[in-house]
Amino acid sequence: MMKLEKLIQDFKDLGLTKGDVVLLHSSILSFNDSIDPQIIIDAILNVLSTEGTLIVPTYNWDFCKGKSFDIQNTRSKCGVISEIVRNNPDSTRVLHPIYSHSVIGKLKEEIGKMKYKSSFGENSVFSKLRELDGKIMIIGLPFILCNTFAHHVEEMMNVDYRFLKEFKGKIIDDGGNEYFDNFFMNVRPLDGSVETNFDDFEKLMDNEKITRIKKIGKSTIKLMNANQVYARLTQEIKKNPGFLCKFHNV
Repeated sequence: MMKLEKLIQDFKDLGLTKGDVVLLHSSILSFNDSIDPQIIIDAILNVLSTEGTLIVPTYNWDFCKGKSFDIQNTRSKCGVISEIVRNNPDSTRVLHPIYSHSVIGKLKEEIGKMKYKSSFGENSVFSKLRELDGKIMIIGLPFILCNTFAHHVEEMMNVDYRFLKEFKGKIIDDGGNEYFDNFFMNVRPLDGSVETNFDDFEKLMDNEKITRIKKIGKSTIKLMNANQVYARLTQEIKKNPGFLCKFHNV
């Protein structure tokens, strides 16, 4: 059984520090043991202290299929830890019906009140993470399943294999008010001509030690600075515009 004190030291050894702003993607199943997900959250919050801020993805793509988004009740599809944070009364959820985030900590009000239309755009949580010189932590997942920050880079660089698609639907806000609104996501064609591929992206970050890597139990944990990821990925896409994808003839 993992002990809180050991986890706290492990996260410190990885490079997490007091006052950090960190976006956490996680798979509790990666530990391959029965572990209380709350202990992972508690350990991270202990390291961050009251000066830090934890952000988790609470993404749900049902809005794209015509369903309503209820900021209080629409579940996260990003794992157990994400759902625990979303349901924590001390957390605030950013109102975006597709790529929402829940936030605990010092900057929860500042981030929680953000309003933006484009999932990955210049006014999004991903952009705010850069502004705050935040970090991205990945627990037990490959980049292809979680590192949504790369889509922010793609949108900022206006890559030609993605385009902004509009989605409209009903929103239910914190006050229970219902209204219809439109939001956008930078999407790839659905004809099979473009396949997202983050393998080289992950190798690049690991090989150049932009990611700090540590085994905790049976899970591999990675930590990286968002601005360093942005700068290096931008540089690579300028050289090779298709760096984050594979193209297919259809």
